[in-house]
Amino acid sequence: MTLQAIEPAAAIELLASRLAPIGTEELATPDATGRVLAREVRLDRDSPACDVSAMDGFAVSAEELTAGVLPIVGECRIGEAPETLPAGSALRIYTGSPVPDGADAVIRLEHVIESEGSITLIKGKSVRAGEDIRRRGENAAAGSVVLSPGIELTAAAIGAVATVGLTVIPVHRRLRVTVITTGNELAQFGEGELKPWRLRDSNGPALAAMLGAAPWIESVRRMHANDSLDSLKMAIGLGLGGSEAVVLTGGVSKGAYDFVPDAVRAEGGDVLFHRLRARPGQPTLGAIAGGKPIIGLPGNPLAVLTAGRRVLAPLLKRLAGLATFDPPASHVTLDAWSGKPLPLTWWRPVTLTAPGVARLAALQGSGDVCGPAMSDGFIEVPPERADAGPYSYYSWRI
Repeated sequence: MTLQAIEPAAAIELLASRLAPIGTEELATPDATGRVLAREVRLDRDSPACDVSAMDGFAVSAEELTAGVLPIVGECRIGEAPETLPAGSALRIYTGSPVPDGADAVIRLEHVIESEGSITLIKGKSVRAGEDIRRRGENAAAGSVVLSPGIELTAAAIGAVATVGLTVIPVHRRLRVTVITTGNELAQFGEGELKPWRLRDSNGPALAAMLGAAPWIESVRRMHANDSLDSLKMAIGLGLGGSEAVVLTGGVSKGAYDFVPDAVRAEGGDVLFHRLRARPGQPTLGAIAGGKPIIGLPGNPLAVLTAGRRVLAPLLKRLAGLATFDPPASHVTLDAWSGKPLPLTWWRPVTLTAPGVARLAALQGSGDVCGPAMSDGFIEVPPERADAGPYSYYSWRI
């Protein structure tokens, strides 16, 4: 069966609809940074839990201070139960201190004259009931959802979890990914001096670098398969058995030694698409086997980088439990356009030159390993566009 070419966004949606997040585990809250939250977090009490002062100053009755001089009879300390404010007096108070019963306002230090243990409102200043008091539950009430499942736990999120009092937190397990390079011509990393007709593997290290930096990926196992159906079947089978996703580079086109499509099907893969309306990366293949994605990327280095970042990364995020697995891209405008428009999506490496501005990288073709090396990412040019943009921008970092 011949599959029709598919737009990149549609390919992501099609395969993502067949994937479900992997299982969960519990981690100590301080150890969960960067992981994907598996269950919502709710407040265990009002925030703030009582009325607190928003400023350094004095807790007072607004009406009494407006009327005259108030003696200072004590203070409200942070983290201690406040005493009741006696009528006709003031209590010194600090930002974050609980507001005592009997006080309906906090007057700022700079709005009063303090003299001989008493305060007087500065002429021209006023004080109103409720002023500079943060009310109980003002941030959120007990039971409110603080964090929703499917977010990556940032420093701010970990702070919220700690505030709620959770010492352990449920997160999705980290992904294990298998990257299989193909081709008899490839020499493995560190092999030494090569004959001119052989190639050093750059795709395997590039994908391992891209994926391995994500805190929700546990490991990237690298394998190599020769250009034979049996070798590929064995590698794919091992990958499916020991990881949650399998990625192949090379062997996906229509050449005499391109066995990846047949090997994927032989290992139980249901091929959902086998051509993208994109350059580079048109022969990209997407399949699913036992609930696990198999992505076949072309062998040329730029296609591996661009299709890996644009198509593979969102699918891995979906597996990892991220609710927004294909988030809206940022946008950049080119300092200059070059090239003719294409009838399909065009992924073009760029270097950022200023906030929101990028320059097209100089390339000698999709097999150019050196050209993209100094780029920051790539833009996604829609079909038939040939102008300075703005365009969606994707960093090499996932």
